[in-house]
Amino acid sequence: MKKILQAILGIFGFKVLTKKEYKALLPAKPIDPAELETLLTYEEVVDMLQNYDETRLKPLIDILGFEDSRITTFDFRELKKYMAFMEHQAEEKGIRLKGISFIKGVYSGKVSKNENFIEYENLFYVPTTMVNNEEVLVDVINSKKGELVTFKRMLAEFGYEWRYDNIKNFKLKANLQIEQLQKVESQVLKSMVMMRESEQLKLSSAGNMGTIAPPLPSK
Repeated sequence: MKKILQAILGIFGFKVLTKKEYKALLPAKPIDPAELETLLTYEEVVDMLQNYDETRLKPLIDILGFEDSRITTFDFRELKKYMAFMEHQAEEKGIRLKGISFIKGVYSGKVSKNENFIEYENLFYVPTTMVNNEEVLVDVINSKKGELVTFKRMLAEFGYEWRYDNIKNFKLKANLQIEQLQKVESQVLKSMVMMRESEQLKLSSAGNMGTIAPPLPSK
């Protein structure tokens, strides 16, 4: 009956919307701030900022010789677009997303598109999913339906060992065994060969393109 109705309306140029399409057209319901459990009080915010200043600021300046970046700003619309894209891709591939992780990195002259950001810390973000009751980073783009690819696996292919998915994988670099170092070196060589053979860089599911401060623009 539904297909007959769709066919009849189609003759007159009308489209029968699915339940999901109809809901997407509805105006967003206003959210009561009380419903957001993640909102911080200013007492909590100030305590966190002061604790950072007292425990991180001076030691980092002493080591680096400059004040590292403190703020990473992402375009609001681009971040929403990224999340909508990942959600759509994950749904098509049967992946249930759990969260989004923001990970620290440091720009080098090799990849930074802004020379003022070189050697400054930045953040990039990667979606997560649950695997065997563990929350892990997932590469949605390189996953397929029925074959989930973790971010850790992709990093290993490009010569980097990710240690933070769970407690078992966490190891301080100082405690890595020689055989592990040799394994990483072998992976690095393999990734270099792969990148030479590839005509274009392989896309990951990580997003960035943010601005950071410091550094502050020179007057």
